Amino acid sequence: MKKIRRLRRKNKKKILIIGSLSLLLFLCVGYAAFSTNLTLKAKGNIKTFTTDDYIKDGLFALYDGIENTSNGHGTPTTNWYNKALDLNSSTATPIQNTMNNFTTSNWTNDNGLEFNGVDNVIDTGYNQDIFGQEFTFSFVVNIKDGSAYRGLYGYHLGVVESGPWYGLAMQLYQGQGDKTAFFYHGTVRSPTTVEIPIEQVLNKKQQYTVIYQGGVGIKLYINGNFIGENLSKSNIIPYPDANFIIGQSLPADDRYFQGTVYDFIIYKKVLTEEEILHNYKVDKSRYYLN
Repeated sequence: MKKIRRLRRKNKKKILIIGSLSLLLFLCVGYAAFSTNLTLKAKGNIKTFTTDDYIKDGLFALYDGIENTSNGHGTPTTNWYNKALDLNSSTATPIQNTMNNFTTSNWTNDNGLEFNGVDNVIDTGYNQDIFGQEFTFSFVVNIKDGSAYRGLYGYHLGVVESGPWYGLAMQLYQGQGDKTAFFYHGTVRSPTTVEIPIEQVLNKKQQYTVIYQGGVGIKLYINGNFIGENLSKSNIIPYPDANFIIGQSLPADDRYFQGTVYDFIIYKKVLTEEEILHNYKVDKSRYYLN
């Protein structure tokens, strides 16, 4: 009789142990499945940005290094395709731009276009008067040389010594003492400026947004953050018969940009701060900005 009771107790222990192990196994499998499901959902929520995610309203020109890479950098290129023609055909105008003195080796392994500071420029083909009095430039660049008057874009010229400096331009400038970044449009003899220490821009891949409003002034944003403004009241006076150039600001040998351009976007309108921040998030994801 005692032997039978011991045998029953032993069987109960076995059943209890087997049941516990089964329950533990079930919980482990369930948790693994649950956690896998969470992981898959998290991955599914990660946004992959493309040129289609940029603000399209007012988009006039978009020169994009990643998209241009997909079009082929295997041969020397003479044209940087304007993606705005695909994204906003109602605003963009089909004009062929010319890439001067570039070769295959000018393209970097992170989809940028290297400007040598000597003779590399892009003539967009757009005359400056096409922009009107309100527009926005947004671009991702890495400035390699902070020397005075290195031009990022535009083209301007002092027509007469005492008169206005016709033309639109953005260039670096060496101010009093430390070097400063110098942003301006050539409408008066003393250009409209927003100055910041050069160490804030040199050798850093960043997104810059510059807003121009004739009769109001200019505003500068870096990586979506407002940096400063200069409320000049002068109107923007196009440089007669001059196209808009990327990589040079003045017809002089020392006015070429040295550094890397990843994208360059032009809007024929003033972007809002929300739109500027949105485009920065797109650029940040696509070009791995800080």
